[in-house]
Amino acid sequence: MEIPEIKPSIENTVCLSGDEVLSTLRDLLSSPNVRGVYAKIFGKDEKESYLIEVLTDKSRLLAIEATYVQKKVKKSGEEAIRKLAELADIPLIVTAYALDDQTFKLVLASNIDVYSRTPAVPLAEVFRRKAKETIGEAITEAKEEKEEEIKQIIKKTEEIKEEKGAKKPEVKEEVILNIKGKNNTEIPENLRRKVEDALMDYVRIVKTDIASNIPGAQLKSVKIEGEVGEGTLSMVGEFYIVAESGDPEIMKRKGLFLLHKHVPKIGRPTNLKPIIRDFKVNVVVGEEIASMEAREREDVTLWRLTRPPTTQLAPNLYLTVDPKFKQYFVGFAKTLLKEIEGDGVLVDKLEIEVFGGVREFEINIYLEGKSKDIDEPRLQARILSIAKRHASELTKIVGKYVWINRVNVTLTRPLEQELSAKAAEILKKKEEIEREVEKMLKEAGIEELGYLLEDKKKEMERTLITSRINSAVQDLKQRMQDELKAIPRANLRWLKVNYETNGNIIEVLIEASLAKLEEEGLFGALVSVSDDEIKRRATEMITRILRDVSRDHQVQIRIKKLNILVR
Repeated sequence: MEIPEIKPSIENTVCLSGDEVLSTLRDLLSSPNVRGVYAKIFGKDEKESYLIEVLTDKSRLLAIEATYVQKKVKKSGEEAIRKLAELADIPLIVTAYALDDQTFKLVLASNIDVYSRTPAVPLAEVFRRKAKETIGEAITEAKEEKEEEIKQIIKKTEEIKEEKGAKKPEVKEEVILNIKGKNNTEIPENLRRKVEDALMDYVRIVKTDIASNIPGAQLKSVKIEGEVGEGTLSMVGEFYIVAESGDPEIMKRKGLFLLHKHVPKIGRPTNLKPIIRDFKVNVVVGEEIASMEAREREDVTLWRLTRPPTTQLAPNLYLTVDPKFKQYFVGFAKTLLKEIEGDGVLVDKLEIEVFGGVREFEINIYLEGKSKDIDEPRLQARILSIAKRHASELTKIVGKYVWINRVNVTLTRPLEQELSAKAAEILKKKEEIEREVEKMLKEAGIEELGYLLEDKKKEMERTLITSRINSAVQDLKQRMQDELKAIPRANLRWLKVNYETNGNIIEVLIEASLAKLEEEGLFGALVSVSDDEIKRRATEMITRILRDVSRDHQVQIRIKKLNILVR
């Protein structure tokens, strides 16, 4: 057991029986400043030596751990209690520490695992004469009491939860406007009324828009503080949107989007340029409150003027980010590199720039590399899909919107040229060897083996064609899987590709299932596409891939059956 460094109240006291141990502990517990006692009890029988540590309050054993010295094993809970009861009839050596309230709580918290396994048996039952005969009943009763205690705690907790759940946040329906001049100076009354009227019209428009665009929600409370400057109106606002049900995250983003959308309307009647200094949206769904804030983005402008340091995370990986946010984006950068290389791309340089930090992060990705299987547009779409997925996860972690602004891909294809040159060289050598073998056979007068050579040629051709077909089909499957995954606002559920050979022609039977997604755009606007549009994109992709694979592998591929399902 773990205890802080404190001096023992009694040390190495010999007690001839359990009764004397109990008396010694009670003497310490009788002090008004003592909340409990921690004790080390040493005993020995014919089999083993034992060091037993106990923590008690005024009347009960709360935690116990027994160390078997020779075996070097530890027991706790019920087994340790039974062993202590067996030792209660022989002489024991006791060292005890009196604990005040604060130290007692600290020791209990440090040994909570031992405490949770120990039935709270009364001290008198453990240290009485012949305790080993009656300790079983005491343990059973203590377990029942502990279970009952736990039930009462759970019941009380549920009651508190119900009470809390019954108390829904109260939001008053109100509009509070506070208009002042720069440095709290007074402004002309007619200008104040003009600004207030414009803000009231703004609130009415936003209320209507929220009610029509966010089902079941209404803008209930508005508080705006405006500062009139030289041709400007700077605003700080807090808004409460109330709904009985729905997704608070979507409501926050939609609400903030609608609040921004109508801000320009304030400037028309007032001839002042409206500037948002700080808008905070609180969404109340049932009894839950969720908040989102939008501030002025002057620090993003500063970001672009004063580029933060670039860190080299790997020989081909660079991350440009403010050092105070670096910890969030190192993992993002390394994961992105790993997944791109996993798609067969040789990455010469991957640079990731991260801008922002007030309410959002903007990410730009620049890649230079080589690939023999994928072109720039497809790789760009693939990287965008991977980065968006990880950006969504980062948004939840950092609590700020993370989005992908730009993906630039520059690819060269020397690998394919080198591979083609190597293949041509091998085929040329093969032909030379075949001619040399034929010449040697003729010179040796072994014309009758010519037919064997001819059969061997045909067999080699069949093997070569089969190998080429298998390679083409595997490449076709992989490319289709990668491309279909990259279709915007759709998710590939499954893909089946079967084929039949008709001479040198490959006839493919393709079935694909795609799930249509509604993605949340900036400020919560939902974006989706029709089933026909997804089918059209998928068909175009598959047709293009067939042409590319057919050209790359020098085989003829045609579609025998194509079935695309969208759900």
